[in-house]
Amino acid sequence: MARSFTSLFFKAAKKLSKLQRAAMRMATPKTAGKRAAPVRKAARPAPAVTAPRQPAAPALGGGRWEPSRRFSDSAGRQLTFARYTPVSAPRSGMPLVVMLHGCRQTALAFARGTRMNQWADAGSFMVLYPQQSMTRQVQRCWRWFQPDALHGGAEADLIAALIQSEVERHGLDPERVYVAGLSAGAGMAALVALRHPSMIAAVAMHSGPVVGDAHSAAGGIGTMRRGSLKPLVPLLESVSDPAVFQLGMPALILQGQLDPAVAPRNAKQLFEQFRALNDLRPEDVPVERVLGLGTDKAYRRVDLLRGRKTILRLCEITRLEHAWSGGDASVKYHARGGPDASALVWRFFQGLRRAGAGQPDR
Repeated sequence: MARSFTSLFFKAAKKLSKLQRAAMRMATPKTAGKRAAPVRKAARPAPAVTAPRQPAAPALGGGRWEPSRRFSDSAGRQLTFARYTPVSAPRSGMPLVVMLHGCRQTALAFARGTRMNQWADAGSFMVLYPQQSMTRQVQRCWRWFQPDALHGGAEADLIAALIQSEVERHGLDPERVYVAGLSAGAGMAALVALRHPSMIAAVAMHSGPVVGDAHSAAGGIGTMRRGSLKPLVPLLESVSDPAVFQLGMPALILQGQLDPAVAPRNAKQLFEQFRALNDLRPEDVPVERVLGLGTDKAYRRVDLLRGRKTILRLCEITRLEHAWSGGDASVKYHARGGPDASALVWRFFQGLRRAGAGQPDR
């Protein structure tokens, strides 16, 4: 086996040092009967005192970032979350956007990668970043694939309790509460919205699985790979509060067409599920556009409208894999290419309200 680079380096340095000492002895004249006066080394200048280099702070916006907050619900269940408050406006009456990370992510990574805080500064809304506990799921995956009341359903209810607490505590606008997520976070965003429809005005799902198909971790992998093979509307009914079919739930669906983890078929099936949920008729003609053609931001947008308002939108992003589109590519699961998903999410949310919201669902 070849010697390591480190070993070679130190042997070469040792040999060079011996040669230098031999050369100095040859160059020094001998003095008969006297010892040569010792050669005094010139004093080295004192090193300049400099402040230690500080690590660069993550780009988290110009407002107030509060990491590692803790919330406990009435049953004693706990949830860690981060909160971002924009500096530009008072909290009272602000909208709220709840951002749910994907597997193997944290609240901080999701905030950095999506850059949603910068949009909060521009749009004057508060952002919450709930964080899954590794004691509940070792990969920090929200358990959308177990939507029962003891697992994913319980997590959705805990997130809803956090939302209710924050709206009341900070005087936020209860009619403008929105939830968005990536991958497993998209699956959990759907559960939060469907279980608490009177609280949530709209939902955004980026690279998310079809709703209600999986009931185990292995089933979740199958759903991600191929979508569902079952009738779609009964799947939706199995995990939803019945009130959602009267209230409706506006939805934005974003999906990379090169995604190796979540098959694009999931997005098309989500579109059909939320079309039925919002009582948008099959004969209603979608409005289609292709944007950014010929660039790395290209995507196909499909809208279904009620009157002049977009209720359901699908964005199929041409060159995107399994990542948040148009994000900070230095953060895992976020891509530089594609349209800015955070901008698309906020612009979709902006015009939507949940009239009469403000009371707990349960």
